[in-house]
Amino acid sequence: MLITFLIMLNTFAANCRRNRDHAVTCKSGSCELIDGMEVCTQCKAGGVPIDGFCWPFSSPQVITAGCTKGDGADLDSTATTCGKCSGADHFLFIGGCYDQKKWIGGTICTTASGGECTVCARANWLFENPSGTPAPGTKCILCSDTNGDGKVRGMENCVTCQTPGNSPGISTCDICRIGYANDGDTCVQCGDGCSACLADTPTQCTACFYGKYLKADKCVDASGCGDGNYADPKTNECKPCGIAECATCEYNATIGKPQCKTCNPSTKMVKTAADGVTTCVDESGCTSGNTHFVTDSGSKACVPCSDIKSGGVAGCSTCTAKGQCSTCLSGYFGSSSCEKCGANCATCTQAGDTNCQTCKPGYFFKSGSGPGQCFPCDSKADKGIEGCSQCSNGPTPTCTKCKPNYYKQMGNTVTCKKFCEDSTACGGTAGTCGAIVVQDTGDFLHYCSLCGDPNTFPIDGICVKEKSGNTCENGVCTQCAAGYFLYMGGCYSAASAPGNLMCKTAEGGKCTAPNENNKYFLVPGAASNQQSVMACENPLGTAVGEKAYVGVEGCDTCTAPAPPHRGWHEAC
Repeated sequence: MLITFLIMLNTFAANCRRNRDHAVTCKSGSCELIDGMEVCTQCKAGGVPIDGFCWPFSSPQVITAGCTKGDGADLDSTATTCGKCSGADHFLFIGGCYDQKKWIGGTICTTASGGECTVCARANWLFENPSGTPAPGTKCILCSDTNGDGKVRGMENCVTCQTPGNSPGISTCDICRIGYANDGDTCVQCGDGCSACLADTPTQCTACFYGKYLKADKCVDASGCGDGNYADPKTNECKPCGIAECATCEYNATIGKPQCKTCNPSTKMVKTAADGVTTCVDESGCTSGNTHFVTDSGSKACVPCSDIKSGGVAGCSTCTAKGQCSTCLSGYFGSSSCEKCGANCATCTQAGDTNCQTCKPGYFFKSGSGPGQCFPCDSKADKGIEGCSQCSNGPTPTCTKCKPNYYKQMGNTVTCKKFCEDSTACGGTAGTCGAIVVQDTGDFLHYCSLCGDPNTFPIDGICVKEKSGNTCENGVCTQCAAGYFLYMGGCYSAASAPGNLMCKTAEGGKCTAPNENNKYFLVPGAASNQQSVMACENPLGTAVGEKAYVGVEGCDTCTAPAPPHRGWHEAC
């Protein structure tokens, strides 16, 4: 039997992170952070928390955990929490059953018996109930748990704390959650956009959330930083350009620093060095070093010797004047005119892929030295290593660095394992490679659901600057153009991969027919600004109005759910 579930919803969980694991299935206001991981403590009707995730009350995961009502009675379609856990190694904790032998359960509890934790983990984000006879499920209490066992409890919005001296009692909070400040007795909420503040002046920000930037004591958009400043995405602060005589500047993610755009006085020109560093110079400063020349038409500009649009020489490194080259850039040979070396050569004396003297970074000589041909470090056909970005020379190269969308695996030799299809890993740690696409083989591919650079957007799962007519901002898409459909934060074309693995046709910004591989189904009633197609085995789900549709983990193929009704829905 192939199953797809339908849950009745109220609204998205108020404190569950938007577009993350629990936003659809968790009851509003019921997400908690446990050791930095978001878990659900109360699900929407028909689901219960197992290891922090909501599962259908009749699912194998719930049965294995031994989740029942508090009196041991079986769960029904109105269930939202567990009252008792009888599964092996499972224990009750804030309305859910957790396996002590697995991941999050082991961070809460070190020993469990009879459905209860008997020894809490040593962690500053929870404490052991000082009561000699704690109520069921309250041996370990989160610092933020304001209920506890009714006598002993934590403090709202507290992250780390100290155990109360006795029962009854309230824990002493050490650190409040992001966006709150500790005044000793409570965690005070900071002002709009603030991720940090002082308790006595909570409306005055000292740090900002992602997408906002600290200017004095306020959090503003990037445009609010003003002339002479730039929005630094690494610190979420407005910072001075720091470039002499620079009037306006922008942060460049490629070089990791600001670049000047205009100078003050306007008679000065922006000069951009080979490493991306910019300065404001006059004409003599532009030609100093012989790497640039001044254009002689219209408004004067300082451009590199290789700027062919302004009369420079392609591939030129230094010049004595416009069009008069003296030395060539790496990857070129000659002097007054520069010809390209082979595609992978850093230096050469003549053209051709087999005439490299040295290789570009990311390439290697099979022979160990030149002249010869340079092969990509990740070329498996040439004995390279998949996902490798830098390597040693030789018949069997050794990988020294993996590409951004691969992680390094250590062993007798270094190997690289792909975790994201986007070559930048969606912009690094600030981005999210969380959009899962199931191939015909059943294997998973991971694409971008959020781009780390807010000026790039997930189109066909890859972070790009061009929106292709789709409605996107701050690194995420919210509505798609004709021929595209919305899926996990990005817009995908039904006419090309990877979108065509999910959807056969798309109209009006949503999928109108799923791929015929039966690994996806259409979400009933989805609007153009909602996710309209879902993988059969996606347990996280998507919402349409007051309803959520959730796939079944491990399900390979399925059919679309029948017209919605209250409760859980099964389809064969």
